[in-house]
Amino acid sequence: MVSLSYQNQDRNLLAKFLRQIHYQNSSKNLTYGNALSILHTIFKASGQQYLLYIVKLRKLWFAEIDKFLARNAYPRNISVVSQFTVNADFINKLLQAGVAADFLLSVEKLKGESFKGSTQLNWKLQKKLKRLLSSEETDLLKHKAKFKPQQIILHLTVYDGSISQALRFEKEAYLRMFQRLLPELKLNDIHCHVGDLGQAQYDQIQVASLANNWNIITPEKVHQNCMPAFLHRVSRAHAVLVLYVSSEESLVSLKRTPGAEWLVQHLHKQRSELNDVLQKIVFVPRPELDLEQVRLRSYALGKIPLEKSTKKTKIVSHLPAHILNLVGASLL
Repeated sequence: MVSLSYQNQDRNLLAKFLRQIHYQNSSKNLTYGNALSILHTIFKASGQQYLLYIVKLRKLWFAEIDKFLARNAYPRNISVVSQFTVNADFINKLLQAGVAADFLLSVEKLKGESFKGSTQLNWKLQKKLKRLLSSEETDLLKHKAKFKPQQIILHLTVYDGSISQALRFEKEAYLRMFQRLLPELKLNDIHCHVGDLGQAQYDQIQVASLANNWNIITPEKVHQNCMPAFLHRVSRAHAVLVLYVSSEESLVSLKRTPGAEWLVQHLHKQRSELNDVLQKIVFVPRPELDLEQVRLRSYALGKIPLEKSTKKTKIVSHLPAHILNLVGASLL
């Protein structure tokens, strides 16, 4: 069950987004396209605009995709390679914000350098500073460093390496096919990850369950600073749970207390089904992401079943129930 605090957060977020798109209640029946447009606006504003494309692609997978691809691969996620270059305008914004002298000097030394993500930028700055970034500095970088998308990549789970090689040879043809199916999504590349297709879906369901109840099954210090993102399966009997952490400071703190080993044992006690699978936890700093966004993404992806239904009107039916209820109520 979704906690009341999360429901209130979602309700406030939804109300804010509907105001942003100037939505007004209407007694007229809304088309699927209008509802999807509203959902897309919501996810885009929360930094998860590609989640709906994965939902839509999975619903079309067994009907619109050629049999070879549908039988041997399954959409895993969509990632975006972004880039930001430190320039004079960025440095001036930091100067106006009144940052510390050593921080500003370190940024000036990076002028002209490009970075593919906030983690890379933060790491380079910390190396220059020879200290960790403060939470205020991390937050400032998050809002001032504007990363621009350079490449959109579709990630597929495939049955084995030979399938990956076959798809690589036909990549351009498949990119054109996806362009036809999702003209609004400009895919640039396809990456394949070898794995068990059924196992991959099962893992997403496990992560969704953990994310949905994270604030209940973990101590406050844990659930306020990190969130389950995905399971990396080393083998069928060995999985690593990847947790996205809200800041570098939280990363250091979580590694020290309670620590990854303690958290693994704690989750084993909370979820007995993880005892023979989950062997390790890895903390990954992702200060550019809001933990609530991570929770929503994990939950939504895990709730999408493998099925052959192709009716577009059902595409939104596997998004988190509390989100759908809020959207439905707002459309009345």
